[in-house]
Amino acid sequence: MVFPLAVDSVRFTSGFGDARGGGRSHHGQDMFCPKWTPILAVVNGTVDWIATVRPKNGKSYSVLLRGDDGNQYFYDHLNNDNPGTKDNLGDPGFAYAAGMQNGVRVTAGQIIGYVGDSGDAEPSGPHLHFEMHMGAWGNPVDPAPALHAALLKRRALSARRANP
Repeated sequence: MVFPLAVDSVRFTSGFGDARGGGRSHHGQDMFCPKWTPILAVVNGTVDWIATVRPKNGKSYSVLLRGDDGNQYFYDHLNNDNPGTKDNLGDPGFAYAAGMQNGVRVTAGQIIGYVGDSGDAEPSGPHLHFEMHMGAWGNPVDPAPALHAALLKRRALSARRANP
């Protein structure tokens, strides 16, 4: 699995299983980083669940990636602002990478979108909410171990390239 953000400097908060309103629990990991940070496909697969129009107030831009490994990966709170603003009026072109649409095939490491604060994330700031569902939607597992392993792998590769 590839780390889902194009930066190594992220802050993990609001982990898997944390309580949410209405008796719900948090099914992912929140990774805080700057707005507009590129979001990467974690595995080869097919993109699904992309908004083709700006979501209504309170709703977010998100992506479901159906991995070739049989698992599903959910990315939430993509950018919803026009460049240089916090207007919540950005069209899908400011949330998703060029060419992203339902049914598109992607490869691990390919840019699929951009970090933002759409939906209910505005008060907490820009971050990527990332979920892993094993086998099918509705089987969430804590993505933290896989995320930390992917980040360590990328850092090790970068260090080897810097010191051949």
